[in-house]
Amino acid sequence: MDSATRHERGLARLKELGDEPGGDAFIERMGSPMGDWLVDWVFGEVHTRDGLTARERELIIVAVLTAIGSSDPQVAAHIRALRAIDVPWQEIEETILQTAPYAGIPRAINALKVLRTEQGR
Repeated sequence: MDSATRHERGLARLKELGDEPGGDAFIERMGSPMGDWLVDWVFGEVHTRDGLTARERELIIVAVLTAIGSSDPQVAAHIRALRAIDVPWQEIEETILQTAPYAGIPRAINALKVLRTEQGR
């Protein structure tokens, strides 16, 4: 796949997700090469592979970010991305709750706090 195609796919996926996580201002602030990597590789290559829907990928991303911890801004952005594609709050909560036995209660609690903040926005 050529770079322009990846870039276009990445921008299209970001638009589908309501420009979350990131958006133009975030991508610009990251600058090159990080902004390019995010658009071209993360969203244009990895996020648009065959096999999983955007919904499934975003739920997995929230679970992984919850599990690794210290990622509250990214958890919030991916929650907003899930809401942009009409994933119900309850499914997002269940995804976070499923991490508790594997990643630990404190990390799940932190992600639930992020979820509650996003629900209140």
